[in-house]
Amino acid sequence: MFLVVRSFALNNPGTRSHFGFNYDKHGRDWDVKGGQRQSPIALCSYNSITCSVPKLKFVNYNKILSDPLSVINNGLTVLMRIPKTVEGALPSICISSEGEQVFEAQQLHFHWGSELSKGSEHNLDGNFYDGEVHLVHKNSCYKSNQEAALHQNGFAVLALLIRHLKDPENETPAMNEICKQVSEISEMDETNRLDQSMSLEDLFVSVDTDKYLTYEGSLTTPPCAEAAIWFVFQTPLDVPKEHWKNFWQLRDSRDQRVLNTYRELQNAHDRPVYRSKGKNEKL
Repeated sequence: MFLVVRSFALNNPGTRSHFGFNYDKHGRDWDVKGGQRQSPIALCSYNSITCSVPKLKFVNYNKILSDPLSVINNGLTVLMRIPKTVEGALPSICISSEGEQVFEAQQLHFHWGSELSKGSEHNLDGNFYDGEVHLVHKNSCYKSNQEAALHQNGFAVLALLIRHLKDPENETPAMNEICKQVSEISEMDETNRLDQSMSLEDLFVSVDTDKYLTYEGSLTTPPCAEAAIWFVFQTPLDVPKEHWKNFWQLRDSRDQRVLNTYRELQNAHDRPVYRSKGKNEKL
C-alpha cells in the first residue's frame, strides 16, 4: 500500500445540491455506511493478480445507438443515457466470473478536475488523470437499480481514464463529439443533442479493451452501494484540451462552477486486483 497525494483547488463552500450531496469535500462529509469494498482505490498494475482474471465480452457494442443521444448537466456531472440500438437491443457486457449473466448499459457520466488539478477518481500506478468516464451497466437479473444495489454483482462499471492534450495522439471522434457538446449545457438541467450517431464501440477505438484492471468495489456517489464490479482500462483516452475546458464552465444548483467532481481514494483493505493481458502483452 502506498500513499497517493492529490493537490486540488477548493470549491466554494455552500449548500448541498438537489441530490443531497456535493463534491466540496470529495465525499468526506457524505453519510456513507461502507464496509470493506468502497471505491475508488489506488490501482497498481505491477502488484496485481494475473491468473484467473475475469474476462469481458462486449455485446451489441458495435451497433449504432438509436436517436436522440443527448448530454445533460445535472449539476453534479455530465450524463448521457444509453438507449437501445437501432435494431432494438441494449448494449451489454458479460463477465466470465459471473457465468452467463448479462449487464445492460444504462448511462455514461464524467468526473473531472479544474484548470489547476486532476480529476480522475481512480489512481493508476501513482498517477491521477485529468478525468474519468464511467459506463454503468446493471445486472439484468435485477428489476431495478434499487434491487441491484443490494447485491455484490448488481452493477458493472467500465472506466476510461482521460488526458486532455493540445495535440491528442489517442483520441476518438465519438468522445470528442460528446465533449464538444458540453459547451452548450453550462447551466444546470440544460440538455443538448449530439450531432452525430455512434455506437459504444466508437468510444473505445483507440483503447486496448483487453488490457484492464478489475476489482470488486462500490458505486462512487451516495449511498456508495458495495455492488459494483470495476474494469479500469489501462490505455488512457486523449481529448483535445479545447473540448475538455467545456467541463470547467458548468454551473450547479448554487450557480457555482462544477469543479473537482471526484470522490477521494478509499482504503483497498487488501482486496484482490486482477490484471488482464493486453493484445500484444505476454504475462
